[in-house]
Amino acid sequence: MPPPITSLADLRAARADLERRLEERQRDLGPDDPALADDLRDLGRLAHELRDLNDAAALLERARALHSEAFGDNHPEVATDLNHLGLVLHDAGDMEVAHAVLERALALDEQALGPDHPNIGRDANNLAGVLRDLGDAYGARVALQYALDIYTRTLGPEHSTTRAVAKNLEGMC
Repeated sequence: MPPPITSLADLRAARADLERRLEERQRDLGPDDPALADDLRDLGRLAHELRDLNDAAALLERARALHSEAFGDNHPEVATDLNHLGLVLHDAGDMEVAHAVLERALALDEQALGPDHPNIGRDANNLAGVLRDLGDAYGARVALQYALDIYTRTLGPEHSTTRAVAKNLEGMC
C-alpha cells in the first residue's frame, strides 16, 4: 500500500503517476476494457480531491460505464462509482442530480449487499450531506442515524468512522 497522500504536491504526483499507468494500460488493453475501471475511479477520486470537478465527473462516469459493462448495472462496483460521482456533483452544487445519484447508489448496495454492509453506511452518510444542503434536515438525520446504526453494528462504536458519523448526527440535533 502506498504511503498516505498528505499534500497538494503529493496529490498531483499521484495523479500524474496514475495517468501514466492508465495510458500504458489503455495502450495494452484498449480504451474500453473493463479492467481499466478501477484505475479510472481512482483517477476520478484524485481529480475530485484536486477540485477538478468536471474531469472527476467524466472519469467516474467512464468507470461506471465500464463496471456496468463488466458486471451489470446493479453491481456494488457500480454503486461505488455512483457514490463517488454523487460526492463530485454535490461539491459542484448540482444537488438534485447528486441526490438522485446517491439514492441510486444506496439502493444498489442495499439490494446487493444486505442491510449491514459498511458500504450502505457510506452511502447513507453521503446522502445525508446532500439532504442537509437541500434543506431536508429531517431526511439528513434519518440517513445519518441509518449510517450510524450500520457502522455501530459492523465496525463497533469506537471506530473512527462510527464516531465521525455520531458527531455529524449530534451536530444535526
